[in-house]
Amino acid sequence: MLRLTSTVLIAWLLIPASAVSAQNDRSRLIGLVTDVSGGALPGATVTISGAAIRPASIVTDGSGRYITPWVAPGSYDVTFALSGFETRTVTGISLGTGQTVVLDQQLPIGSFGETVEVKAEAPPPPPPAPKRALVPPPPRAKPVDKEILASVCGPRQSPDFTLAIGHVVSHRDDAGRALLGPNDLLRIDAGEKQGVADGQNLVVRRRFETGERFAPKKLQTFGEQTVGLVQIVETQADSSVAIVVYACGEISAGDAIERYVPQPAFFAVSPGTPRFDEPARITTGEYGQQAATAGQMMVIASGIMQGVQRGQQLTIFRRAAAHSGPMNIIGDGVIVAVRADSATIRIERAIDAVMVGDLVAIHR
Repeated sequence: MLRLTSTVLIAWLLIPASAVSAQNDRSRLIGLVTDVSGGALPGATVTISGAAIRPASIVTDGSGRYITPWVAPGSYDVTFALSGFETRTVTGISLGTGQTVVLDQQLPIGSFGETVEVKAEAPPPPPPAPKRALVPPPPRAKPVDKEILASVCGPRQSPDFTLAIGHVVSHRDDAGRALLGPNDLLRIDAGEKQGVADGQNLVVRRRFETGERFAPKKLQTFGEQTVGLVQIVETQADSSVAIVVYACGEISAGDAIERYVPQPAFFAVSPGTPRFDEPARITTGEYGQQAATAGQMMVIASGIMQGVQRGQQLTIFRRAAAHSGPMNIIGDGVIVAVRADSATIRIERAIDAVMVGDLVAIHR
């Protein structure tokens, strides 16, 4: 116990003083910006303002996520803006000492109006148009629940059991199309018998190999990448048609379909302290990459069942030798999505490449 305590103390002394201060004395906001259908909005400007700071703006990434700079505890207003969408402001957000506050936001499409006055003689009435058969309007997605999904996109650890209720078969009107994107209609090999219903929201996932390529089949390991969100618009007994609400990668035939599970859109997480005695291991990167750096995502083998929560801070470290070697801290990050037995992390700071197999100490 004495040896472990000393090692942890030495490791903490290796962290720059500014990093320790930021995690212990200051606060921040993280979240996801979407449209009313639940599709992520990259490029949205998020501005935080308060009496203690000058207004600071950040832009959402390709998955609609944002993380504000560390700020002093206090009361803040947060404004969300994107061209073509209504601007929304949330006032009086209270940030406690060391807290990470999760704040997701939906932006409705903006309303546009224009009046044109024309003064001229009225033209002669046109000849009657020939009657045409009425064509039903294309299906449109219904708004997704206001309780926003924390992170549609990103990697995760592949569970030992399948959660898929079906698979993408093809584009509804063009079976030869290999890739599908936003607002495309696709066929799914699951219907009413599998519990699929009109208006249901589903996520699309793709499996990839993470271990040795030529390892025996029983020793192979896999990860999964979420590539989009779809909504059911037509159902039959064993099949259905869905519209692509949001694609964060290419969607193609064979991708798995799972049920959509929303996560809370607003809550605060206390700063906590890193639990080096209960580390979680990094299992994979995006699309199976073995290394990552600041701004990228990876997966750890701990989730809801281990008490992991979105917004928790974490310290990334490794040991020179298994169990007994000295501890080297190589960065820090934050939990951006959680599942039953795994979680997706976003690396915020790294002084070395973060590798599969490295450890994270979650702040609790």
